[in-house]
Amino acid sequence: MTKLFVLAALAVFAFPSAAPPVSVTLSEWKIRLSRDTVAAGTVTFQIDNSGSVTHGFHVKGEGIDKQTPPIAPREGASLTVTLKPGTYEVYCPMSELTHRQAGMLVKLTVTGG
Repeated sequence: MTKLFVLAALAVFAFPSAAPPVSVTLSEWKIRLSRDTVAAGTVTFQIDNSGSVTHGFHVKGEGIDKQTPPIAPREGASLTVTLKPGTYEVYCPMSELTHRQAGMLVKLTVTGG
């Protein structure tokens, strides 16, 4: 019985559970993140375009430059990236960055290491 508990404890540390995804809502002219601080490592963003025009989702900083394809109104997408500690810009890259300039820009802080 003791061996079973030891093996279970080792499994928890050897295979940590994945962090819950960050929920993202895109609309005119806002980006809302369920949290703006995450731990370093693999992060999945679950994105919902609740707006009436096509939007996108872009993460940039600390050597990362990743984005989704355009997301049609009332559609969704996901993006998984591996992030190092630091500060990242998250924005909508549509229409030659005019969506970003209109307010679709937030900062994401990544902690730990």
